[in-house]
Amino acid sequence: MIYATRVAAAARHVGSFVLHFAHGSLLVAGLVVTVILGVRVFDQGLGGLPLQSLFGRAEAAVAAEDSLSPADLATVEQDTALVDPDHPDQLSPEMERVTDYLARRYRVARAAVEPLIVAAQKAGHSVGIDPLLIVAVVGIESSFNPFAESAVGAQGLMQVVPRFHQDKFDEKAGAAPLLDPTENIRVGAQVLKEYIRRNGSLMAGLQQYGGAADDPTEGYANKVIAEKQRLQLAMRQGAKLASAR
Repeated sequence: MIYATRVAAAARHVGSFVLHFAHGSLLVAGLVVTVILGVRVFDQGLGGLPLQSLFGRAEAAVAAEDSLSPADLATVEQDTALVDPDHPDQLSPEMERVTDYLARRYRVARAAVEPLIVAAQKAGHSVGIDPLLIVAVVGIESSFNPFAESAVGAQGLMQVVPRFHQDKFDEKAGAAPLLDPTENIRVGAQVLKEYIRRNGSLMAGLQQYGGAADDPTEGYANKVIAEKQRLQLAMRQGAKLASAR
């Protein structure tokens, strides 16, 4: 009887310890989530923080904002190494071939295309995005028309909506900064990188950029990726032609 009483007492102590431990663990987890959310709100403001990050998406609150998968990270940054960091204004041989391809495809002078590709190369190097991804977005968004404007007010090569991204404009860019091709690509690349990091994947980031975040088919993102693959093919074929000469 005494033995049974001692066992019961020990069991009560163990149970009490487990409950206290579990309670403490939940408190710590709650504090971690609260701190993470606080930092993100301070950094972005409530307006820049998606509602799903605050409510109903626990993994988004706990995970780091830029926690891309290795495959996504490789795709986003794939060809940044093609840019010479000491001479970002000079097109790499690979991007030269892309420039030739785009000039033929859109039937415009190469001299008109080259500054746009240089801008994409510089912006990609600056924010850590594959320049080909930027060029692909330009092709899908505006077909390389620097004066394009949508019904909702998106402007320029990368169809950036001015009222949402004024914090990214260069103060010296003038009254219509997004109609400046170089400034438009610079701002658009920042927006694209921000959306990819915020959503945690390349495809989700592209979907938000295209204003179709709720599309389960990821139609916009697939268009951009297909365009990027065409550019890569043109780049490889150009290399083969150059080596055959």
